Amino acid sequence: MAGPSTALRDERVDAAPRPAGPSTRDVLVVAAVAIVARLVAAAFLARAPGGLSDPALYRGFARGIADGRGYVSLLGQPTSYYPPGYPLFLGGLQFVLDRLGLAGSLPAAAAVVQSFLGGVAAAAVAVAGGRLGAVARLRPSPRAVGVACGLVLALWPNLVAYGAVLLSETLFVALFAVALAAVLVADREVRWGLPLAVAAASFGAAALVRPQVLLCLPAVVLAWAVARVPWRSVLLGGAVLVVGAVVFVVPWTVRNAVVLGSAVPISTNGGDNLCIGFRDDASGGFAIAAACDTGTRYVDGPQVEVARDRETQRRALRWIADHPLELPALSARKLWITYRDDRDALAAAESYGETPRLGAPARRVVGLGLDAAWWAIVAASVTGAVVLARSPGRRTVGVVVVALTTVAGLVVPVLFFGDPRFKMGMAPSVALLAGVGAGRAWAAWRERTAEGRQRPVTEAGVRP
Repeated sequence: MAGPSTALRDERVDAAPRPAGPSTRDVLVVAAVAIVARLVAAAFLARAPGGLSDPALYRGFARGIADGRGYVSLLGQPTSYYPPGYPLFLGGLQFVLDRLGLAGSLPAAAAVVQSFLGGVAAAAVAVAGGRLGAVARLRPSPRAVGVACGLVLALWPNLVAYGAVLLSETLFVALFAVALAAVLVADREVRWGLPLAVAAASFGAAALVRPQVLLCLPAVVLAWAVARVPWRSVLLGGAVLVVGAVVFVVPWTVRNAVVLGSAVPISTNGGDNLCIGFRDDASGGFAIAAACDTGTRYVDGPQVEVARDRETQRRALRWIADHPLELPALSARKLWITYRDDRDALAAAESYGETPRLGAPARRVVGLGLDAAWWAIVAASVTGAVVLARSPGRRTVGVVVVALTTVAGLVVPVLFFGDPRFKMGMAPSVALLAGVGAGRAWAAWRERTAEGRQRPVTEAGVRP
């Protein structure tokens, strides 16, 4: 007799009762671990940034916003070069500090606030991991899988260090983790309610920090379709996610139309990022190249900023059209540059060489430790991907969402240029895969250990 169809098996997986994920206490413990780890890192790394590094620029943006001048460049001109989410976040924090008489404490205050955001991210990943373990019928228990996933994010060394730096990684990861958790909690119940509203708001806010997160919206909709969610629910869910993005992005687009004189959707650095990645002699990584020099700077004023963005976009797209055969090798170099190591937060904490805090030997040792932790996470993630691909619930919403958002994260450096920072955006998805892999490895080790203890007893029982 023929076995049940794939659709029927999937329905049985969805319909079967699911064991519980992490308890509230478990989630709070994971969050506390993340917060404490980041506060310890902040005690060593949170310092005023130097030079013209991104952390120093963000501090300047925060000052302009807190002073009521709006989002302005170093020369005081209105700008939208960097996505506005993180500058607005820091500007709000600077505004509060000014009223408390702590105007010069932004680096330390941001590190503390970002430590708690790290706790939010780890808690969200623990919740998402529990749901993933339940729908995919993983072992050990969904509770153990959720805790493992949350702890991966909580103790990820490079991400812990980012909590002490004036960069957008921590804020973005928290928003993206909450969005993922909301989607996994909703699962097949794609209807108007708190999970879908939280997902829409989180994705929308994250788009103002890193617009590339919008690539995840079609990934989520596709996951619903693959999991055979009713098409009306898929349309409703997709519409709500789009509305969430519109609610956050459109007001900023209107601001740009008024202030910059052009309806720039979010930011004007897309052209530079494209041109850096697609030009003659491109290495695949970041470099200031003559091919992208327009003879102007984005700080020269709104009209110049917009014109520069359009010109560098045009140059990059023309290069892509003229060199299609070079794209595969170039993409491979970008991915290697992005994923070969995981010590970029340490460089950021030292303002990329402007404010060194470690000697060369110590920096080398710390860097090797960060890289070792990263490759351990990679190994656990690969294991987790294999486990999910073989699980009974491999076509459920949670499994497909994690797979597709991971792929969307891989696309980002290919679209622009390779940089280790770019992989931090997909940290929640990677943590979910790594937690699944680590949980399965732990369960297998415990089973082997238990068998080893029982074997001598059994053999002894059969001896004369």
